[in-house]
Amino acid sequence: MTTIRYISEFGTHLVRRRGDDGESSGAEQKLLGARLHVDPADIQQGMIAAQDLHGHTGFVPEASLSSTQQLKIFYVDVGQGDGTLIEAEGAVLIIDGGPNRFFFESVEERFADLQQADVAARLPPRADIRVNAMIVSHFDLDHYWGLIRILKSPHYRIGTLYHNGLPRYGDDDDMDLDLGTVHDNPGGLDSISVDLTDLASAQALLDAGMLRAPAGGPNKFAQFLQAALDAHAAGRLDQMAVLGRHDMNAAAPILPDTGPELRFEVLGPVTIDGSGGALLPAFPNPHDVSPGNPHPSPSASHTINGNSVVLRLVHGDNSFLFGGDLNQPAQRYLEERYQGLAPFSSDVNKACHHGSSDFDLPYLRAVEPHATIFSSGDSGQHDHPLPDAMGAAAKHSFGDFPLVFSTELTRATSKSGTIKRGDINARSNGRSVVMAQKKEKPSTKKTWHAFPLPYAGPFGAGH
Repeated sequence: MTTIRYISEFGTHLVRRRGDDGESSGAEQKLLGARLHVDPADIQQGMIAAQDLHGHTGFVPEASLSSTQQLKIFYVDVGQGDGTLIEAEGAVLIIDGGPNRFFFESVEERFADLQQADVAARLPPRADIRVNAMIVSHFDLDHYWGLIRILKSPHYRIGTLYHNGLPRYGDDDDMDLDLGTVHDNPGGLDSISVDLTDLASAQALLDAGMLRAPAGGPNKFAQFLQAALDAHAAGRLDQMAVLGRHDMNAAAPILPDTGPELRFEVLGPVTIDGSGGALLPAFPNPHDVSPGNPHPSPSASHTINGNSVVLRLVHGDNSFLFGGDLNQPAQRYLEERYQGLAPFSSDVNKACHHGSSDFDLPYLRAVEPHATIFSSGDSGQHDHPLPDAMGAAAKHSFGDFPLVFSTELTRATSKSGTIKRGDINARSNGRSVVMAQKKEKPSTKKTWHAFPLPYAGPFGAGH
């Protein structure tokens, strides 16, 4: 009888014969967290018979296996946008979903792999996947639009849909910045209302008829809300909730229902009054700030981006930061509210705003990651990631060999024009992290470029 186990140590290979190692003929590299089906009755010399998801058989060290799922973070290549799939013991979470079908296709491929694995283990293939939480960092199309396919699919049951509370009104609906109601503060930052909270408020916004496209029909944000309401009516979405931090004297809020191994700290957005109110800062374009005009009128793009949901994922001794599209004024605001940014320090940082130049150096210094991931694409509009963002990310990272990944640079195009997505992986066993990107031309032995953190360089330990 086969049993499901997971690779829990970096450098593990599936080998053809007991006594072989990773350099032996036919050895296959296995990433930390990979699922195997093993035969507990077939153990000799510390090697156990195993089969991977693709039907490849061989042997692995029993000591390199765990009965518990390891943390897997898939930074999906969605082109110009963000989309992250997170899996761990008892937990599946999504943070953003890009502007197109790519994230949905990636999640569907993962779903098909899990069904195939069920069949290989002689289990009934799962009919659907429970997503504990779906988090939209903010309602820009390149972060939320691709999630509408998941909301409409019968294969996914979602616990809570989280967001930052700022809807996207239509251009002609007479709302400040097309986001809400701005409250003037001549002596400092203006503030803006939070008009979206739960499913009832989503229905109220739709009923008000203020989410219109220029042609008069519902805009894409309205279509997204309707998909969420339809999913709830069909029993596939439990609830919708707004995320934020109000009381800076209390501990950061923690997302509920994320499995036994994960802790998600909510670091932003931080409300303007800090006393439980529902007003967010309305940020200006930093290029409009001058000594003579320290508080210019707020910018729509800087306000929606700057109030991105910020999450810090803690898994054992390891940490991962997700900052949405935070910009320079938002990062400075957070530095003031946190009296420094010590809680933002993380092993792995998902770079804010796809590699825009709109960042603040103290924020990068405070995060000081071992690895940074830029998610961007060839949209022809933004040229992300920009050289100063990549250079500053590397300079203000930890160690002599900081790692900077880019979904756009990792993407490969074959001679026939077929695109291979530039997905980036982070894997953790709670003690150490491995970063990985697929080789453009995988070999039999090695499919991935894998980098343990902290990375010691190409000639360091284990290389």
